[in-house]
Amino acid sequence: MKSCGCKSRFNAFFMKNLEWYLHHVYGNYKKSLFSKLGKDVLEIGAGTGTNLPYYRPHTNLTVVEPSRDMLNYFLEKAEKYPLNIHVVEGFAERLPFEDNSFDGVVSTLVLCSVSSPSQVLKEIKRVLKPGGVFIFIEHVKAPENTLTAKLQNIVYPGWKWLFEGCDVKRDTGSIISSFFPDATYKKIRFNSPFIPVNYHIIGYGTKRN
Repeated sequence: MKSCGCKSRFNAFFMKNLEWYLHHVYGNYKKSLFSKLGKDVLEIGAGTGTNLPYYRPHTNLTVVEPSRDMLNYFLEKAEKYPLNIHVVEGFAERLPFEDNSFDGVVSTLVLCSVSSPSQVLKEIKRVLKPGGVFIFIEHVKAPENTLTAKLQNIVYPGWKWLFEGCDVKRDTGSIISSFFPDATYKKIRFNSPFIPVNYHIIGYGTKRN
């Protein structure tokens, strides 16, 4: 179902005003990961454009985003960067691109909220060129019997409703590894005020065939 209504506007406004925090927490990781990207790049769930500062100048950047409210912020910000940007309003489960189209694909805080992460990973692998890189930063299910895991169980229904499908208990690392068996990533626990989403995986995988 397409993102719309008051929740969509709230989430776009929330993420826009959270950008300073996202740069603070993820900035150094992004600088390292984004340096692995080639010339032709796809970003799924581009949101309000938080990743724009990390792309190399003159990158051919295609973005897919289902929320018009997010895209309004993205397009306003995109004018400030020397990038060749093509915007598609759509869903990562159905990417409208040919096989082997991109040198790299980027996903940051997206796979938690897609309706079918397996279908998205299948599409990502399909549109990547052989040798292309998939980079990701995603929050994940906390280890069993931790305080965070207990809190995730409590907030799960309301969180998923408010944040338009965001699943705080999704084991995204295992899903990624099933499509990119050689994926390399760090498991990190941030000391964050957003406790239900303070466990993350940060890394990349390469398309081998």
